[in-house]
Order: sequence, then C-alpha cells, then structure tokens
Amino acid sequence: MIDLRFDVKDLKRVLGPLSGMPKLVDDGLRSAIRRTAATMRTDVNRQIRLHSFLKAGDISPAISKPLFASSAGSFEGVVRISGKPLAMDKFRLVPRRVTARKRMRSSRWGLAGYQIGPGEPVRQATERGGRSKGFVVRLGGKLYLMRRSGKKMQRMYGYSAQYFAVFDAVRRAVENNARQNFEKRMAHELSYRLGKLR
Repeated sequence: MIDLRFDVKDLKRVLGPLSGMPKLVDDGLRSAIRRTAATMRTDVNRQIRLHSFLKAGDISPAISKPLFASSAGSFEGVVRISGKPLAMDKFRLVPRRVTARKRMRSSRWGLAGYQIGPGEPVRQATERGGRSKGFVVRLGGKLYLMRRSGKKMQRMYGYSAQYFAVFDAVRRAVENNARQNFEKRMAHELSYRLGKLR
C-alpha cells in the first residue's frame, strides 16, 4: 500500500493569504490529491516494471483504483497493491530454451531457473542431489516453467506484484514523484479557483 497523506492545517498555514477562504483551499486540496493519486497508480506500474521483468498487463490487475478518505484535519489518497502469485515464466527464464528433452532421463535435463529483475540473481528450484524441480517446455509457441506433480505437469508460481511495491527504490520514487505532482496540481487548482472569483 502506498499512502499519500496531507495535513490540511499545515497547508493552510503555508497558504496564509488564502486563510479567509477555507472552502477554496479544501476544494483545491481534494481535487489535487485525487488527480495526484490517479497518476500515482500509473507511476507504481512504471516503477515496478523498471525493477522487474514483469509486463504492464501482469501488474495492472494488482493495483487498486485510488481510495480517498478525509477527516477534519487531513485528506489522503491510497493506492493498494494486492495480487495473486504470478507464474515464474512471467519473469525471465534462464535458459530461454526448452530444457525438457524427449528420450532423455529427466535427471539429465539442464537446470532451469528464472531472474525476477535487472541485477537480481538467477534463482533455481532444486531437489536433493542438485536436480532441478522445474523444467522449461514450449506449449503453443510459448515457453513455460513447469514442475511435475505425480503424473501431471503444473506451472511454477512465486512472486506477486506487491513484492516489488515494497522495494525501497520503488516506494521512494513513487512517493517523491507524487509529492512533486501534488505541488504542481495544488498550484494549478488554486490558480484556477481564484481565477473564477475574478
């Protein structure tokens, strides 16, 4: 969850010349925070893509529409990130080729792994003896990371979108961008409302 909270009292102190128009300040604040939260949702998606190999379509369903709450002293916008574990083949497969070979014992298949993002280590699910739990197959022209469950094959699942949302680099970038956007929006909203009074 990424929370954008502003204290109305502090803002009113900053906006001293407008202290006689509390409704104008409150309306401007609400509008600015709503617009900022909408862009924050897009920014969360962008920042997660920068730090992972996920695509926008894999991240978007996990990001909620902005939620808003207000009280006598503050107004806040919240973007929640919550989703199901994603298939490991949504990340970068290592190697990016089929490892499951016909007419070859599975104990001789190459190790299959995945890398979740740039600069991240290659991870492999291994069993005792160093054998790979996973293997890469091609189905319908796409590569999938699978594992055996009895006689059936199942896709391997792991990380979800919210795992990346708690990275310091992601949170800091989103929060800094949100504050900059809010300041611009607030200036615009107040200017617009003052213009209507003339």
